[in-house]
Amino acid sequence: MNRKVIIVGSALLILLIAGGLIWYFLAAPQAPGKGSFLDNLPIIGGRAPLERESPIPPPPSPITEERIIRQIVDRDIIGPALALDGKSILYVLRENGHVMSADLAGDNEKNLTNLTVLETFEALWSPKKNRVAMRYADGSTVKTFLAGVATGTASKFLPPETTALDWSPDGLSIAYLTKRSVDAALIIADAANQKPQVVWTTPIPDFTLRWAAKNLIILIAKPSGLAPSLVMRFDTNTRQATVLPIAAPGVVVLAMPDGSGLLFSQSAEGGRARALALYKFSTGQVMLLEYITIAEKCGFSADAKKIFCGVPRSPLPSPMPDEWYRGAVSFSDNIVEIDTATGQTKTILSDMPDLDVTSSLASPDGKYLFFQNKSDGTLWRLTLGQ
Repeated sequence: MNRKVIIVGSALLILLIAGGLIWYFLAAPQAPGKGSFLDNLPIIGGRAPLERESPIPPPPSPITEERIIRQIVDRDIIGPALALDGKSILYVLRENGHVMSADLAGDNEKNLTNLTVLETFEALWSPKKNRVAMRYADGSTVKTFLAGVATGTASKFLPPETTALDWSPDGLSIAYLTKRSVDAALIIADAANQKPQVVWTTPIPDFTLRWAAKNLIILIAKPSGLAPSLVMRFDTNTRQATVLPIAAPGVVVLAMPDGSGLLFSQSAEGGRARALALYKFSTGQVMLLEYITIAEKCGFSADAKKIFCGVPRSPLPSPMPDEWYRGAVSFSDNIVEIDTATGQTKTILSDMPDLDVTSSLASPDGKYLFFQNKSDGTLWRLTLGQ
């Protein structure tokens, strides 16, 4: 009898202990990060224990990165310029002559006029940004139209014989060349082309012009790498023109925004491109720069202390700039920066897409450089980070 009691008691005790263990390992709550009893049992056949499922990590915080270079207008445009406040970009659509504005990211595009001008091939903004001179083909005739884009600004046509033009630095006047039967006349008028006056004449029919300083207009003969260049300065006070000592072939000129001088590209005999150079009006001295490119691929900072240029990665073919202007070649450029005081240089972008830089302009705050891709006329923005 006692033996049976002991056996039954022992069995009950074992059952109670086993039940407690099962409850502890299977039913009791587990501490964070600790597996159940079954989780820790080895798997028959020698496999390692199953790994516990890791908690799903929270999504990373969004990070906004400014793209260093981006296309901001994906259509063929002409005449890009910054608005007076530097907060928007102005341009003309080549396909229809619509005068547009957009913010500095290319968004919020607006049409500034009700004009549609087909066959537009050139646009030049007044420094006041209240007018834009547009040149377009009307059959076999080239017409020049001063489009008013500000309220109360009248639109005017220039004479049909007009071959070149530029605005005065203050935007109050306009100068243009007209072809006559035996010569070409330089005419100056106010910004609305009121009271035009002939101030100079020349037998050379193909000058272009840059109104470089308050009383100084630069006249440049059409450039060719196969012929010596002719660059003249015209004083609007004395009405006298003098030849500048810039006579190399293929000269292309860009006026400094502070009126102190010129950046120019040039070629050697046979049309081989040579290095850029700076010419200062006050001293008449020429400073050669390091890079070989075309001045039209460059632009100045607002204070004229820096030049930003597209510089082809491969050698320029001859003759220059003839081949580039007629579209026989296009380039893949690096972007470089040049100090106008010292001539020191640095490359600021060398791994950009295949872009043939032209019409460069820097924002007044030095943060952005805008330029066109000559191959398709699109507008791009490079973040300078200044």
